[in-house]
Amino acid sequence: MRSEPASVEVARRVARAWARCCGLPGDLVDAFLIVVSELCTNAVLHGRCDVYEVRGWIPAAGELRLEVHDKTPSAIPEPQQPGAGVESGRGLLLVDALVAEFGGSWGFTEDGTCAWCTFSLPGQGR
Repeated sequence: MRSEPASVEVARRVARAWARCCGLPGDLVDAFLIVVSELCTNAVLHGRCDVYEVRGWIPAAGELRLEVHDKTPSAIPEPQQPGAGVESGRGLLLVDALVAEFGGSWGFTEDGTCAWCTFSLPGQGR
């Protein structure tokens, strides 16, 4: 995807269609789309490349995996808790909460080029 703000909405639309084709329930689709938005937004804002890649698949029964590659080696970011008057900086906090709610995990590759998460699929180990 082109590394520009409009691409985040495109990623969300594609992710929504894919999640529905996979038979995900509505509450999991909603959480998944927020995670997609936050990780793609981070790639656009903090990546230093013209493009980023979004990949989603079901590698094993009971699990969904998402990866967002911005191809920009960087330090591994941590969730922040910005002050009440700050308008941004809560994305990874949202990712952490939503992924945990659905029995998953998340993180970054060692070189910081890829954010990833997994969700446990309901009825298959959740």
